[in-house]
Amino acid sequence: MLLAYYQARTGVGASQFAAQAAAGSAANQKKVPTAPWSTLSKSPQPDDLMKGVLNGHKFVDENAAKIDVKDANSDYKKLFSVYQALATLNALAEKANSSDTSAAELKRIQAAFTRGMSEVSSYLDTAKFDEFRLTQGDMTTQARMSVGVPKTNATYVTAPLQAGSADDAVDAFQGNVSFNLAVKSLANVTTNVTFDLSEMGSTTRSMNNVVKYMNDKLAAAGVYTRVTVDRIAGQDQTTTVNGKTITLSKAVDQFALKIQGDTTEQLTFSANTTAPAVYVTQTVGDPDPDGKPSTNDAVQNEQLLKLETGTASDAVRRPGDVNWVDGRVFAVDLPSEVTSVRKTVTGADGSIYMLADVNGEVDGQTIKGQSDVALMKYDSAGKLIYTRTLGAASNADGFGLAVSADGQIAISGSVTGGLIRGETGADPTTADSFVTVFDDQGQEVWTQRQGARDEDEATSVAWGADGTLYVAGRTKSALSGQSASGGWDGYLRSYNTNGTLVSTNQFGTSGDDKMAGLVVDGNNVIVATQEGGDAKLRQFDFTTANAPTLAATRDLGSLGGGSLAGVALDGSKVVLAGSSGGVLSVGTTTRAYSGDIDAFAATVSTDLSSTASDAIAYYGGSGSEHATAVTVSGGKVWIAGTSKGDIGGAAPIGDVDGFVAELDVATGAVGYSQRFSGKDGFATPNTITVGQTGSSVLDRLGLPEGTINYKDSQLITAATAARDGDSFQIRTRIGGPAVTISISNDDTLDTLAQKIRRVTGYTVKVDVVSDVDSRKLQIKPINDRYSLEILGGTGGKDALEALGLQEGFVRATTIDKKTDKIVPADGGSPMYALKLPRDVSLNSDTDVKNALDKLSLAMSAVRTAYRDLQSAATPKDPLANVKGTAPAYLTAQIANYQAGLDRLTGGG
Repeated sequence: MLLAYYQARTGVGASQFAAQAAAGSAANQKKVPTAPWSTLSKSPQPDDLMKGVLNGHKFVDENAAKIDVKDANSDYKKLFSVYQALATLNALAEKANSSDTSAAELKRIQAAFTRGMSEVSSYLDTAKFDEFRLTQGDMTTQARMSVGVPKTNATYVTAPLQAGSADDAVDAFQGNVSFNLAVKSLANVTTNVTFDLSEMGSTTRSMNNVVKYMNDKLAAAGVYTRVTVDRIAGQDQTTTVNGKTITLSKAVDQFALKIQGDTTEQLTFSANTTAPAVYVTQTVGDPDPDGKPSTNDAVQNEQLLKLETGTASDAVRRPGDVNWVDGRVFAVDLPSEVTSVRKTVTGADGSIYMLADVNGEVDGQTIKGQSDVALMKYDSAGKLIYTRTLGAASNADGFGLAVSADGQIAISGSVTGGLIRGETGADPTTADSFVTVFDDQGQEVWTQRQGARDEDEATSVAWGADGTLYVAGRTKSALSGQSASGGWDGYLRSYNTNGTLVSTNQFGTSGDDKMAGLVVDGNNVIVATQEGGDAKLRQFDFTTANAPTLAATRDLGSLGGGSLAGVALDGSKVVLAGSSGGVLSVGTTTRAYSGDIDAFAATVSTDLSSTASDAIAYYGGSGSEHATAVTVSGGKVWIAGTSKGDIGGAAPIGDVDGFVAELDVATGAVGYSQRFSGKDGFATPNTITVGQTGSSVLDRLGLPEGTINYKDSQLITAATAARDGDSFQIRTRIGGPAVTISISNDDTLDTLAQKIRRVTGYTVKVDVVSDVDSRKLQIKPINDRYSLEILGGTGGKDALEALGLQEGFVRATTIDKKTDKIVPADGGSPMYALKLPRDVSLNSDTDVKNALDKLSLAMSAVRTAYRDLQSAATPKDPLANVKGTAPAYLTAQIANYQAGLDRLTGGG
């Protein structure tokens, strides 16, 4: 009745009004299909989609996108397909976040999520939209690497040697301080400069005076290198009172030596008198501060310690050095991303090679997955020379490290996810063994990955005299051509100089066997294992390289609750070390067992026969002493471990102390020994290595033994986590194909820049730019008329994260004069960014929460694209911009109509 009255008053006929209404409805609503997130949508719900993908259905399925408008733009179907895939991934993440999800369910969910992320990425890489552009990444005006290749910096700064004033006497400069410097020019001419601070006479040996003395000597020798005083300004010391930060005072300045070198001169330092130096890596900090195992409140960190040995030890305490003991040269905190140190080895040049596990960017190198393995090289003064990350796509753990006589470095461990170019069939959830060899400059030579049906890992490596690499490890299932005994079995493999697998031997018991290491004695390889609580040795004869035979075995008896720390070779003797809760069956006891748990070192013949010269020496006291690492150097056995009680009259310092001891197993004599503590009274040594000439007067000046290397590799595969065969893609034409840029072992930033220009038809501007310490690539369109999209590499070989490049659109922008909106300057359709990293996963609680956040942003971006499409397809109300006050009669009419409608509908 009211409608008829309205039509009569306006002079509009019923048929005409109906036609107008239908036209308006078609124009304003039916051009835009109902979105899948709408309550009116008939699209499958996320939970239903989740059940489907767990049963193998596709994540991105255009046929599952419900379009309720005939002849709708095809962009809607594609956009809804992306949204439903993201919603499915989100449902999986929410299920993984639920406390009701079982471990078995979680594994299925994680596998499905990984598959879904890959499927979404593949779809977005190739999908073409008519009305807009969509990227999985972000949007920016230029792409610049956040990871750089180090620039050559011809300076070397020591640790702080003095606090207070540069004019005061420095303790480290007192006494007999003399050393040598050999300066080699590009023409291979060497100039020797001898420094002897006694030549300063009565002049105060301060930082400023010693630097002047050294520069006078350098100038007289006619070399370019100079020395300066490096001032480290004291920082404000603060405290917090009632939530407010109060500045107490400023800490005193500290001073170090800075060598201002020249790239044309190679510097080599040496001292006339040297002694062995012990390098120990340790974990410090209370592992359970509140005494509640259920809480995760530990704040621990990894350190590298250097200890001087010998009667001439005269290390001086440096400014700010806490927990110092006699003879300690330094305690360097390792990067916070280092979660554990697995092995250290001293090189022929006096440097220390370290194998560590890392969980984040370290020394400028990003990691691709959740964890990675890093080879780190330090000089004898504790300065980091370089870092080489493995480049695992998911997770990796390092275990074995060995340095050959010619400087080649081998590392081994376990890896899940992608690693080697072109590899197929790797189970993304099962760990495989890997071995990588680097040359003496830290460049990767070859990598091999081999696995069985179940988990396996390569725990130790050792070099043969002919360049053969021997690898010991363990596996939960049979290796190719071998038989499994049950539980964890041991294995021994050999590789030739080209990295080709030559032989495999699998062995063990029905239980879980542990590998303790291996040593090479000519054609024989001795492997140490812990089997059923016993210490056991096996000798393999490699006279026939591709068919080694088990030549001898020896069981040394029960460890009584202890464990093996490692095995080494000392001439014609095999040295086995660890901790034991009883007396082992090894020849003569030269140092008695003290009771409880004692550290021990035993020597037996390399043929494993029982001889009169077999001996064992225990090292312990009133408490439990656990040996955690062993090495042989200078004919002596060096062990590191932990102690809670007295050892040889040395009383405890903290709750858990670390110790180092030099044992002569043949006599039982203890040579050098030192006990030390760490932060919160806790110190746990993890590795030990000895440099026979590492201790000298150079320690007092913070200078390294040997040659200072200013230059690091300029190769991308050395300076970053990118590996040979990693790639990324660039799309330069709207809707066009993406071109692939692959990284090779010999690529530098300059060659990679030229490679990008060439494959993109020179429509991309690529520059090598510099910051303070490094050089980086910068990528952008050649001009504002162009745009580009950077995409990740495929097949688990994505290089973007390793290079620190951001995925997404790179474009210039302008202001649309009609809408006042920011739009792409290339004149193309609008751009939308999901900001969804390709490596989002559900591997941990933190990953799950991150995935939920990232997916929420991505789904929001899809909804924004839909709203903009809807606005463009929906004509605006012609009265939307009418302004002013409605007439009184019209206001009264509307009020009457509203009152009538309220009566008809009961107010609804």
